[in-house]
Amino acid sequence: MSALHVAVDARDLAHDWRGIARYVRAVLDRFARRDDVVVTLVERGLFGQRAPRDADVVWHPWNGTFFAARVPAVVTFHDAVPFRFPADDPRKRRNEQGPWLRSAATARAFLANSQFTLAEVERYLGVAAARQTVTYLAVERDVFAPADDAAALPDGRPFVLFVGAAEPRKNLATLLAAHARAFPDDAVALAVAGGAPPAGARVHALGALQPAELARWYRGARAVAVPSLYEGFGFPLLEAMACGTPAIASRATSLIEVGGDGCRWIDDPLDVQAWSAALTDVVSDERLRVRLRVAGIAQAAKFSWDRCAEETLAVLRRAAEEDR
Repeated sequence: MSALHVAVDARDLAHDWRGIARYVRAVLDRFARRDDVVVTLVERGLFGQRAPRDADVVWHPWNGTFFAARVPAVVTFHDAVPFRFPADDPRKRRNEQGPWLRSAATARAFLANSQFTLAEVERYLGVAAARQTVTYLAVERDVFAPADDAAALPDGRPFVLFVGAAEPRKNLATLLAAHARAFPDDAVALAVAGGAPPAGARVHALGALQPAELARWYRGARAVAVPSLYEGFGFPLLEAMACGTPAIASRATSLIEVGGDGCRWIDDPLDVQAWSAALTDVVSDERLRVRLRVAGIAQAAKFSWDRCAEETLAVLRRAAEEDR
């Protein structure tokens, strides 16, 4: 059997270290170890992007289709944010939704990173569940691991960690209010990694961090808070559990699938009192932290890049074979 020739949209691969780019790198790394698949990276150039003519299938892993090809296409959807939270400006809304809509109209098969995302794609794009395959993401286990060095604040205070962009669906505002209520004397700090927190927020801003440095901050935290209102997958929750850090999360969207029995749940993501009580409990109760640590590590172990790559390759191969 000849090797499957997969053309991969590599548009952001060289400079992006966020979740989707890490996903693409992890899968491609595993493809590179095999002799039954050959990969061609299709990068943006002066004349746009074009898949090689001898490719068997093209994989668009970036939440949409950004160039046309003459061979079957497989698209990975990570969420449906442009439809659940459409931009007010019509031009911006068209630009954001366009790649998703092109995918729905042209792709042969679809990958979704959670059952929640599968349902969102069916709801907003009309792609039947039978045409989608859930391939759960994972984390780099040699990076996000419990046994390694940990970061600390300069003043030595214990801290709760939030990881994510400062956008409304991440629900940082609720966490800020809950933290102020739980620790009015600021004896326990709130550290924020990722996007810039709101001006004047009482937090220790860490900025954007590479995975290895981010893992150090996970391991140093008393707890990780994931108050999101909407997630297609939820890397911070899985990363925290993999590092053995007690996690508190909103019982919402895809987080339910990722967290399982490995974290402390908040039923109403907007309930400041519930978040405040959970922060107080987890930070102050060593037995609870140990229990969450053990449960989180066990839950995180269920997610595997090897399995994700195998399932991805199976869908790519089926899409190519259907065209022969």
